[in-house]
Amino acid sequence: MYQRKALSNIIYWITLGLLGVYFVVYFIFGVDPKINITEFDSLVPVVLAAISGLGIVLNRNNRWELSRFLYLTTWLLLVNILPVIFLGVAPSSYVVHPILSIISSILVQLFFSFYRNRWVYLVFLAVAFLLTLFSFNFLSYYDTQGYYKTLPLSRFQITTIFVMCWVFINLTLIYVYRIYWETYRNLQQKSDEIARLNTELELRVKQRTQQLQERNERLRAYAFMNAHIIRAPLSRILGLVNLLKNDNHDPKEEPTIREYLQKSARELDEVIRSTSADLENQSEEEDL
Repeated sequence: MYQRKALSNIIYWITLGLLGVYFVVYFIFGVDPKINITEFDSLVPVVLAAISGLGIVLNRNNRWELSRFLYLTTWLLLVNILPVIFLGVAPSSYVVHPILSIISSILVQLFFSFYRNRWVYLVFLAVAFLLTLFSFNFLSYYDTQGYYKTLPLSRFQITTIFVMCWVFINLTLIYVYRIYWETYRNLQQKSDEIARLNTELELRVKQRTQQLQERNERLRAYAFMNAHIIRAPLSRILGLVNLLKNDNHDPKEEPTIREYLQKSARELDEVIRSTSADLENQSEEEDL
């Protein structure tokens, strides 16, 4: 969508640029720049410039479909249909008109997508094809001078040449656009997959970080609690060892001191084993 929006803006600016050159040339050659609205050939550049400017404004306001519809409708009327009706036919019209019809079909291919704007795309493309197919008939109907009688090629030959050109150019554009669309769709799918994986990875990282923070909090609380539990038998062991080192202790009390020392050592061993088992259980639960 954004690519076509940018492309339509480019076409609008090119149209304005070409029309600007048109008006400058007229001004340099001393032609009166005033537009006479009663003359159709003088009105066409002004209307195309106005529609191009309006298209740029509509695109900026995200009304790009309306801008393209107005531009193509105006183009078909002012370039392909109304000039023949109001200005008549010249010998060169039998070449210029079908070429302009082919250009109209190219604009349809550039402006609209079969996948996103199917009916608008098909209607405009059908109109451009019919203008090319019946270009000779349309021109000869308004050819009051009978220029078609002096053409070197017959009606069938002229129609066949331009219809074949129309079909070749549009099929080429459709093929190129199809390749572009498939490439864009594959890239979009890969981009969506990467975005999904990144989201899942960020979620997993957040979950893992939260788990680690919770685990660290539990470990700190557990360590604080067990420090007091371990401290009790350890303090008793240290006290009993100091008694044994003391030369003033009663030798009769030594068996009792050793018994308390063994009891405190077993108590310390049980506390350490219990702490290790609890830590292992917590690790297994977190792994699950």
